[in-house]
Amino acid sequence: MIHSRTRIVLSANAVRNNYRIISKKVPSLRLIPMVKADAYGHDAIFTSKALLKEKSLFGFGVATLREACALRLGLRDSKVPIIVFSDSAPWTSDHLKLCLQYALEPVFSEITSLLQFQAQRNFLQVSAHVEINTGMNRMGIPPESLSLIRFYPRSVFTHLAEADLPSDPLTRTQMRTFSGVVEQVRQKFPKALLHFSNSSAIWNHAKFSLTPEMDLARPGLSLYGIRPFDRASNDGLKRVMQMTSQVLNRIHLSPGDRVGYGGTYRCKKPGGEWISVIGGGYADGIFRALSNRGIAYHGAKKLRFRGRVSMDLSAVEGHSKIQIGDFLELWGDRIDPYEQAGLAETIPYEITTRVGARVERVYES
Repeated sequence: MIHSRTRIVLSANAVRNNYRIISKKVPSLRLIPMVKADAYGHDAIFTSKALLKEKSLFGFGVATLREACALRLGLRDSKVPIIVFSDSAPWTSDHLKLCLQYALEPVFSEITSLLQFQAQRNFLQVSAHVEINTGMNRMGIPPESLSLIRFYPRSVFTHLAEADLPSDPLTRTQMRTFSGVVEQVRQKFPKALLHFSNSSAIWNHAKFSLTPEMDLARPGLSLYGIRPFDRASNDGLKRVMQMTSQVLNRIHLSPGDRVGYGGTYRCKKPGGEWISVIGGGYADGIFRALSNRGIAYHGAKKLRFRGRVSMDLSAVEGHSKIQIGDFLELWGDRIDPYEQAGLAETIPYEITTRVGARVERVYES
């Protein structure tokens, strides 16, 4: 069997470890693990199956109806709720059919679609959720539009723009607004569930006075072993994804030799140096922005990228112990995701969601 030159190893044990760490932070809340975008590149079906028997699991969150249908089919006989967070607009009869056929729970974050949903004959057969815009100004109905709801929402929630900064004026404004929403919901829909916490808010839960009044939380990035923001403590999180790429060639550079397209790296060491060419490039999810900047590991030794990342190949700083066929780590427990993402001038979310289709996936229990 021929294996791919670049591969990711995904650990179910790491998923469960991270889930339990998150659950301990907010023990009174049930969790909606966010598995949208194929679980941030970690395989939504694999991730969800790993969590089906975990305590405090409420359901899974996805972004689109396509994701939701695929997940429902992948989970087969499971009746676990699947909540579709951002695919209700514009609402159509096909949306309702899919929700009924696959037992999906839509989120309404826009007034027109909410009204279209309520105008359909069988809308009361669907469990639905409502998002309130408290100041992020992306999705959500205005708080004053709660009076338009003609069904009993399973949950009402908001999304914070800066949950990593609880004292920021915008965060304080959002929480004041949502506090008023909570009062309205408790009066009109006393059994509706409430939530606002993503991973960052979970890490800062003690700084939000509304946390004890909530019912659910929505962990995302932290579920995959990545701190929700750069300043956050790791608290035992384990990286779910380990990405490695195989060494295909070793070249010894002489002073003045250049590397790769455009020759953007020039050897300046008097005695020359080794480089290792790996079988991965931007088609695999190794960002071109890591050219001459990114990091890799061979065992415990930290290495730097040399020259431009190309479509299928990249060059990395080498040493005499690296052999053809060795694998270098590009993402995993040795590498701080915020360091690698920062070198690529992006964020960890973008790196994990961009892993290429040709990258081999290896699944561990």
